[in-house]
Amino acid sequence: MPKTLTENFVDQFRLCDVKPTETVGVIAELGQKQEYVDAAVAAARQLGAGALVLHASSLSSPMLPPYTPDGREVAPLLAAAGECDFVVDVTVGGLIHSDVRTRITGNGKRMLFVAEPNDVLERLMGSTDLRASVEAGGDRLRAGSTLHVTSAAGTDLTADIAGEDLPITHQWGYVDEPGRWDHWPSGFVACFPNDRTAEGRIVLQPGDALIPWQRYVQSPVTIEVEKGFIAKVSGDGADARILNDYFEAWNDSEVWALSHMGWGLLPQARWSAFDVYEPRSLYGQELRSTAGNFMWSTGSNRFAGRETPAHLDVPMGGCTVSIDDHVVVRDGELVEE
Repeated sequence: MPKTLTENFVDQFRLCDVKPTETVGVIAELGQKQEYVDAAVAAARQLGAGALVLHASSLSSPMLPPYTPDGREVAPLLAAAGECDFVVDVTVGGLIHSDVRTRITGNGKRMLFVAEPNDVLERLMGSTDLRASVEAGGDRLRAGSTLHVTSAAGTDLTADIAGEDLPITHQWGYVDEPGRWDHWPSGFVACFPNDRTAEGRIVLQPGDALIPWQRYVQSPVTIEVEKGFIAKVSGDGADARILNDYFEAWNDSEVWALSHMGWGLLPQARWSAFDVYEPRSLYGQELRSTAGNFMWSTGSNRFAGRETPAHLDVPMGGCTVSIDDHVVVRDGELVEE
């Protein structure tokens, strides 16, 4: 029998090691996702923890310009969140690329973003086995020097990942360590290659995904990459035209930059989610996490000093992902270690 949203929050908070001595802060937008706020508060109380709800009028970024952030609510929100031990983000768009997130985790607080429907949260709950797979992928990235991605469709992309300080994102869906951020659900590993080093070609095929548009690619698209930036988007179908229109709308060269790259590791995540569910009810974590996908993104990259609300995640199927001479994904299938 499916669990209620509160029951799933209780299970998740246990994974996040919420203790009776702690205070849980819930960041939300006024009038949005109230059922998540209620479930988070109820779960905290069931575990004996305190709960504090922090409502802002709006924190989510629009998908198209014009966009001028209003930061007047950020300082008091951060002051209150700083008194909490564990912060749950249930805003509509998430604080993933916001300095709100980095300032909370930078002060040693655990932070979790939650956006998916209840049954997705339950079906894709994290585990210690998933965590081990994600950490192994991170170790492989950290030890490598070149990330190379190819596909039968014509993708041939390389990026420099050398260096002990390579920024790596490990997402296994829960946070039980100080200063850690994660997204429930999740199951992937990604890195931010050394800036302006990505070179080559990405060829999107029908069935690849465009997030946060929450839809599948319908027609082939060829994307030429030079010095870490998209130099050209071409194709005979509507997708190439739409992508060009989106990038051009911002009138900002940084939206054309490549950001993070990695692959999915969550076996129970299904590629069909955008057709099974109402797409706009999803945040897209299932597609990001499908085992064996190659995912790359555009725009925002705090490690390179690029802050822009224009950001696409593009999970692709059928790719081969190699780190130096070691293949981690072959033709869209995970290679077992």
